[in-house]
Amino acid sequence: MVRIRRHFQYLKSGKVSDETVLGITGLDARPDVEANAQWLLRVVRDHWSIENGNHHVRDRSYDEDRCQVREPNSAQILATLRTLARFLTQRGLHHPTNPHQRTTPAFNRYCTAHRDQALGWLLATGRLR
Repeated sequence: MVRIRRHFQYLKSGKVSDETVLGITGLDARPDVEANAQWLLRVVRDHWSIENGNHHVRDRSYDEDRCQVREPNSAQILATLRTLARFLTQRGLHHPTNPHQRTTPAFNRYCTAHRDQALGWLLATGRLR
């Protein structure tokens, strides 16, 4: 059993919030209580770094949670294309010149405007630098 107290501030509104969440884990506890607490905190933070760095971006940029595709192969193809788009965005193949152009929506707009180049990236598997 684990109890995590969170204290955070919303960037847009400046509102400060506190919350306590409880969790149950099947992870083996470490003998040292302090080391165990630090280890569990790292596990939780690692989880949220993935959630905020990937899943949140995919849902905001592609509205992935509301996707109506239910056929398994089609859903897998769409997920793979979204993953590829995130990868290409992070690689900066479209040569962004400022931080705003490094975002996923900016990359999507670039691909819409340069469809031939985007198609070339799709067909260049294994040769992207």
